[in-house]
Amino acid sequence: MRRILVTAISGNVSNGILKALQETGDVLYGCDVYDYPVGMDKVACYWKSLFAVEPNYINHLLGKCEEYQITHLIPVNEAEIKVINENRTIFAERGIKVLINDDFVVDTFLDKYETNKYLANIEGISVPETFYAMDFNRRGKKFIVKLNASCGSKFLRIIDNKEELDGLNLEKNEYIVQEYIDSEEEYTVGVFSDGNNISTIIFKRKLENGYTSFVELMQDDSIKNDVEAIAKSINLKGYVNIQLRKLNNKNYIFEINPRISGTVYFRHLLGFKDVIWWLDVLDGKNIPSYVCEYKEAIGMRELSEKYVVLK
Repeated sequence: MRRILVTAISGNVSNGILKALQETGDVLYGCDVYDYPVGMDKVACYWKSLFAVEPNYINHLLGKCEEYQITHLIPVNEAEIKVINENRTIFAERGIKVLINDDFVVDTFLDKYETNKYLANIEGISVPETFYAMDFNRRGKKFIVKLNASCGSKFLRIIDNKEELDGLNLEKNEYIVQEYIDSEEEYTVGVFSDGNNISTIIFKRKLENGYTSFVELMQDDSIKNDVEAIAKSINLKGYVNIQLRKLNNKNYIFEINPRISGTVYFRHLLGFKDVIWWLDVLDGKNIPSYVCEYKEAIGMRELSEKYVVLK
């Protein structure tokens, strides 16, 4: 039986992961920087963690993993993934299997500018023009300003010239300026590979406060071909989330998340069980081929209330 630690359990991604894992019979643990994270009722035990940027974060996390005999670790947010990736050999030496992509995938796709630069060199892949904010000096079309390293589809604002950018008074080394693809057709694509076989699931999505609130299952061969080409180019063994907008029959890929993404439970409900598959790959198990049994489906987030008895 696996003893799995999921981090950042107050977030929607972690809660989707925990809901997916509840069917496995594994023992689940959780941690978060808050005293009472919303996922606390989904785990056997939870504790308050340090922030990933704190100097003692890794030692504290290792101590907890050893205390609770954790066998598998699922880091969820970008800051945690970055620092755990830098220390992955320490966890391996202790027999803890970490659900994390390889160094190249993590380092490239946690950086939006480097993501764009890499994708631009893959034949047949379309990307929006992208600049470091400090280098931006264009006009004549719309551009979107966003943090170079951030989670969710959050942005500061849309601009169309350098003067507007200067007026925002940003720390420009932290931001990128990217061509705004003016289209209502935005997609989020789940891509999983066991190192040999690639599986995909495509959702057309609507956003609310930077996160996916509504999805529609789609069949689109051009998107499937593009994301499979990317997965092959990086020798994917694990999961990534690819985000794009379609305009004039071109798929403009603007972001890749090298982590489990926010539509995780939508995917799980449709049989695309990437979290469980990834754990099984780490354990040397064979992964079944994914065939979606549905032609049409929609998914939506709903509000809910609960209480947790403390004593």
